[in-house]
Amino acid sequence: MEHRGFFDEMFAHVDALDARGFAACFTEGGVFRFGNNEPVAGRGRIEDFIRGFFGAIGGISHQFENCWTLGDRAFANGFVTYVRKDGSKLTVPWATISRFEGDKLAEYSAYVDASKLFNP
Repeated sequence: MEHRGFFDEMFAHVDALDARGFAACFTEGGVFRFGNNEPVAGRGRIEDFIRGFFGAIGGISHQFENCWTLGDRAFANGFVTYVRKDGSKLTVPWATISRFEGDKLAEYSAYVDASKLFNP
């Protein structure tokens, strides 16, 4: 299965700050890890976690560079631009490692250094 289309749809939810749409990309017991935060397990907890993050920023947009698929795994990278509540922006590289069960994410780890997002 080619996963680029899946990620295009998933990031459309993220860039629209749509927590429910993002969480719907996961299996019921899916696990999400963002940066150096502890992993969050379960679709409902993932939705709550990402809703909290979305509430702390003014906006977000992703730019893809690459996406590779190997069986039920996918690896991707690109750049993300965060918009802070004051309107200023931070653009940093990101990379992800994913494992799928069917057409949903069972595990999704997003590696990004967002440390300057709230402490510029």
